[in-house]
Formats: sequence, C-alpha cells, structure tokens
Amino acid sequence: MAIVSFINEGGIFMWVILALSVIASAIILDRFTALSFSYQHSDSFFNSVLHYIRLGNYHAALGLCYRTTHPLAQVIAELVKHHSRPKETLDSAATILLQKVMPLLRRRTGYLQMLGNVSTLVGLLGTIQGLIVSFTSLSTSNSGSKAQILAEGISTAMNTTALGLIVAIPCIIFYTYLTNRENELLGKYEETVNEVIHILAYDRPTAAQPPAPAAAPEGEAGGDYFA
Repeated sequence: MAIVSFINEGGIFMWVILALSVIASAIILDRFTALSFSYQHSDSFFNSVLHYIRLGNYHAALGLCYRTTHPLAQVIAELVKHHSRPKETLDSAATILLQKVMPLLRRRTGYLQMLGNVSTLVGLLGTIQGLIVSFTSLSTSNSGSKAQILAEGISTAMNTTALGLIVAIPCIIFYTYLTNRENELLGKYEETVNEVIHILAYDRPTAAQPPAPAAAPEGEAGGDYFA
C-alpha cells in the first residue's frame, strides 16, 4: 500500500515514468539474453571451425557454420567460400561483413540512455508541476485547505523526482555495461576473423582440396563482398 500511495501522490507523471521503466526493463532483458546466448562467442565452436580451416577441410568448416545462426559464423562462412582470394580482398570483405554484424550487437541498447534521460526530465516536469500547485495554493485557497494542497504539491514534486532518478540510474548503469559487453564481443569477433584470414592467406595447405563447399542454406544472409 505504501508503494501505491507513493505513486498516487506523485500524480500522472509517475505513471509515465513507470511506463518508461517497463520499456527499459524489456530492453535490458532482451539485450542480456542476446549477448549471453545468441551472440556469445563460443571458443569451443570457433576453435573447431578454425581446426577444419587449418586442415584445408573447408567443406566441414562451412558445415559447422551453416548449423548455427550466429552472425560470426556467417562471416566466417563467406570468407571460407572465397578462400582463394588475396588477403587484401578478404580483409576488405571482412570489414564490410563485420559492419553488418555491429547493428545486431548494439540493437536497442542506445534506447537505454535515452530512457534514462527522459525519466529524469519527466521527473523534473513533475517537480515543476508540484511546485506550481504548491505556490498557487498559497494565493488562491482558503486557510483551511491551503495546508493540504501545499502538502500534495510538495509530494508530487518530491515523488516524481525520486522515481525519475530510480529509473534513470539503472538505465545508465546497464547502458554502460551492455555497451562495454558489446565492444568486448566485437573485439573477439575481429580477432577470430583476423585469424581466419591469416590461415586462409598464409597457411593454406598444399594437399589437394576437398570438394567445392556447399552453397549457403536458403534464407541465409549473403552478398558479393569480394568483387
């Protein structure tokens, strides 16, 4: 009941801030799930892919990449399919492919910073409204109701400020954490891609190559990045 009373005393702006907190919570949960599972860099998986590439078994490496929807696996698959290209061409293609991966890693994270700022501003707006009500009551209300209206105005001012900060602070904290996590994953992606390119460019096996790699499954993202 204390929480309900706290919200009701803050007025309409409290509900706006609560709505912002729900949106922020959904984004945080979504990004945590994506970065912890969908986009997590699995060392064991990519070591297996690199092992096949070192052996020159590109068909097996592609088979592993096509079994997952991990964006890095799709980047590696594109490089492996064009393993005979010069290193400069592979480097250019990798840069383009990784640029397409970056928006997936950083999707919706920027909204947390915006929601934190908006929550603070809405709290400030509620504070201004509460102060307006308080000062207006001093000049227009009779002495009997003046104290009550003044108290309500102050409650609106303080409660909206408090709730706005309660929502904004976690938004900023999680925004910073998720951004750092995204940069960390992107760094690991780049290291793996550079290792793939190095193997393809300098450690190509002299033994006969296996059959030509299979085409990507229907629906996989692709494009001619090696023109």
